[in-house]
Amino acid sequence: MRNFKHLITLALLGLLTACVIPSDESQPITGSELQRPPTDAEVEQYNALVSPEERIVCRRETPVGTNIPKRICRLVRDVQETSEFHREQLRRVLR
Repeated sequence: MRNFKHLITLALLGLLTACVIPSDESQPITGSELQRPPTDAEVEQYNALVSPEERIVCRRETPVGTNIPKRICRLVRDVQETSEFHREQLRRVLR
């Protein structure tokens, strides 16, 4: 019984240490891992190089549960897809 407890303790410690191991820093940072939203200058520079549907729009949104607005930047394409999804869901519910 004592060995079984030690085995479980070791397994739990192994799981906990696996959670705190840092990721490989040589990997490029993706958009979802970006810590700060791009500046207005960065957005303007990016938008000048891409097609209209690939452009980025930024706005200040107040998240639920707080009164502190947060700057959110999204692709125009994603905004349009989200809007269409919500419109379709509303049509489905109201039928």
